[in-house]
Amino acid sequence: MLQQYTMSVKESTLHAVIACFLCLLIACKKDGEKDVFVPADELIAAQTVLIPDKQTKKVSTALSFKNLDAIDYISVAKSGGNSYSAKISRGELASSYTFDYTIQATDPQSFKLLLKAHYKDGNISNTLALDVDNRWGFFVRSMQRVSRVTGKPIGSESFPNPNNTAGKWNVGGTDLGIVWEMESNKYGIFFGDTFGQDFAPNAANPGPNGGSWRSNVLAFSNDSQLDDGLTFSSMATDNAGNAREIVPGGKDQSGNGNLTSIPSAAIRANGADYVHYFNIRNWTGWITNHSGLYKSVDNGETWKKCETVLFSANSNFGMAGYFKKDGYVYMMGTHAGRNNPAYLARFKEADIENPTLYEYWNSAGNQWITGNESAASILINEKVGELSFVYNTKHKKWILTYFSEDRYNITMRTAENITGPWSRPYELAAGTAYPQLYGSYLHPMSATGDNLYFLMSMWMPYNVFLMKAELADMGDF
Repeated sequence: MLQQYTMSVKESTLHAVIACFLCLLIACKKDGEKDVFVPADELIAAQTVLIPDKQTKKVSTALSFKNLDAIDYISVAKSGGNSYSAKISRGELASSYTFDYTIQATDPQSFKLLLKAHYKDGNISNTLALDVDNRWGFFVRSMQRVSRVTGKPIGSESFPNPNNTAGKWNVGGTDLGIVWEMESNKYGIFFGDTFGQDFAPNAANPGPNGGSWRSNVLAFSNDSQLDDGLTFSSMATDNAGNAREIVPGGKDQSGNGNLTSIPSAAIRANGADYVHYFNIRNWTGWITNHSGLYKSVDNGETWKKCETVLFSANSNFGMAGYFKKDGYVYMMGTHAGRNNPAYLARFKEADIENPTLYEYWNSAGNQWITGNESAASILINEKVGELSFVYNTKHKKWILTYFSEDRYNITMRTAENITGPWSRPYELAAGTAYPQLYGSYLHPMSATGDNLYFLMSMWMPYNVFLMKAELADMGDF
């Protein structure tokens, strides 16, 4: 007890000494001496990431102030030790002031504009940093995963999953997602090998598993607002309400027969809907039996094989992509797989079921050659997997996307003319950020504006995701 009492006295004495010391400090402060100034966040910007106007080469943002009347002037500097400085006097300022800066030819691709408020009493505010994105030419400004398209969320996923395909249509695991416009504001979406509600993502053994195997399934969408995800209106179903197989696949797993039928492209042509597919014998080496077309004349409800269209197992159009422009359907193709270059053909919509009228691009002769598939010359001379392409009317460019096994990414190239020359490869999505990625099927809404929307697969968790890339074409400085 005595020890506890002694400690209490000591603590009380120490507290008293500290209190007296603080009182002496306050008493010793000279008359008129100011308190220590703590910098304030005086400046408020409507936007802090600034992109130059393509014509004026200016960046701008609206500034507001917490205590405008106390300000003497605003100083402006640049990051990185640049000697630039400017001053905005109080007389120029207003309660809402538009700050702008004209990009200089010597400015780097990214830098900061540093603004400070200097007060009449001599104090200075905290720095407001404005990030300037000063890239010029054609480039990808940003990339994001918008939502799930199929399957159930796993782990700590926070992005939207608007479709609940496992519960509604018995689609627990699937891939691809080939989108085409059937009619105004109605889109069809073909998926590849599909498994049911019992599908379970398996990091140790990724890819398909479970029951209810269908070689392909088909969804429909009326969604034209994609920034919150891609929503299905329905799927093509059987009598039980499960998504049904459209193009038959034999499920022969011997490696010597009809294993599965995988869609690679789809288009509405001449008033009907067509899907290009390849029939796989053995996934080892992507050995195919043939490729061909199925057709629907009732908005995707029923489908029938086009007996007149058949591509051989060795065809350079065993896998394909389609886009309509100027009265033609353009078709890019590769040999089945991911290790082959891309080729180009075209045909009138009315001729889609008549391959003898297909025209193949021959770069050596700088001409289209009719009815001779072997005359097609290489368009993209590298390994191209699961390609898709559109013509973007804003940027006035053809845009091609595909999986690059060598770069382990989703690659984009552009061209003013579909016959080339094609640009260097741009990276859209990296495998380091999205492990086991593949497939890059462009939504038709990518044909206008600055945004590319595409459906990307990931082997783990064997499902499809909606991706968004923002493009910029700033021309030359």
